[in-house]
Amino acid sequence: MVQRFSITLTQLSYFAECAKTLNMTEASQELHIAQSAVSTAINQLEKALGAPLFVRQHSKGLVLTPAGESLLQETREIFGRISNAVESIQAGQNEVRGTIVVACFQTIAPFLLPQLLEKLEANHPELNVEIIEGDHDECMAALKSGRAELAINYDLSEADGVRFQIVGEARPHVIVGTGHRLAKRKRISLSELADDDFVVLNLPGSREYFISLLRLMGVTANVRYRTSSYETVRSMVAMGLGFSILNQRPRIRETYTGEQTAILEISDQVPTLHISMSTLARSRPTAKAAAVMEAVKMLLAESEQTG
Repeated sequence: MVQRFSITLTQLSYFAECAKTLNMTEASQELHIAQSAVSTAINQLEKALGAPLFVRQHSKGLVLTPAGESLLQETREIFGRISNAVESIQAGQNEVRGTIVVACFQTIAPFLLPQLLEKLEANHPELNVEIIEGDHDECMAALKSGRAELAINYDLSEADGVRFQIVGEARPHVIVGTGHRLAKRKRISLSELADDDFVVLNLPGSREYFISLLRLMGVTANVRYRTSSYETVRSMVAMGLGFSILNQRPRIRETYTGEQTAILEISDQVPTLHISMSTLARSRPTAKAAAVMEAVKMLLAESEQTG
């Protein structure tokens, strides 16, 4: 007996794109089809299931209903299994192909992504990688919503339904301008900066981490400037506007202003940040995700050996 279903993979793919964008117009643009086709497919899917999947808000987009949330989880599982089956067949011919979307913490991105993309192009020329950059929360949101299959992030917090794998560490360090009284030192205690102004990298999770390092050493942060830009932090510090604490280390000392910074190691025992790769716990990583994860591990291992 032939098993027939009242819903189609096309309807599910349209539904998944609407759930990702929460906007039918944007979904239709991503799918390169008319909005009316998307709307019709969603209506037919809701009729077949006997439950609304979205709350339509005029001029405000879509909101998933509980039924929609449930179907989205199952749809990801279905598409994941199909992808795994296709990739398993292709793997027999040593091919990794298709498109993968990777979310990456914005301060890790310039240090890792160029080398990562170069390595992936060399090893897997049929693999297309799309990048989403953001802070910790934005990367996790991209992963959970299905917009990204893999997230490269710091272990600033845990998230339900997400599988984490630690792949490297980024030890914190202090940066000061070359004219700072401590600039010629190799190592310092954070307590030596108790009276200095602090320029904080103002990203969710990051700012709390940096301030907590000072608090751990009994120092109250004298926050003078806040910025979400890594390079703006470095430029402000180079101009003598305060010190900062960062984790990623550029290979150059010069900033956009032409001035330079000095890197000082922290002599105190302070917590480090770990670089992690995350996937949804319910789905087995695809061959595409596995290829990216392997390349990241190799690059970070090489970096530790030369660092």
